[in-house]
Amino acid sequence: MSAHKPDITRQEIARAFEGGLAAKFPPILSPKQLAELLGQFSVKTVYEWTAMGRFDGSFRKRGKHLLFWRDRVIDLLFNGKDWNEIK
Repeated sequence: MSAHKPDITRQEIARAFEGGLAAKFPPILSPKQLAELLGQFSVKTVYEWTAMGRFDGSFRKRGKHLLFWRDRVIDLLFNGKDWNEIK
């Protein structure tokens, strides 16, 4: 039996960042800020997951720098494909 996780809506994501969290985690994040938002993961893990395609569609590369759209990353983490399917 497959367990279906409920989808999180864009409104729920936006609501989570109202108030103090919006200043700490703006809509566009650096890899360091994203790692801090994710909590237990390092900046190195963020770069590795990006290289593996786990954040496809949620970041832009500007020169040497990666910039992540906070809400798109959260959407991918909660509503995206099972990472076991991504190779």
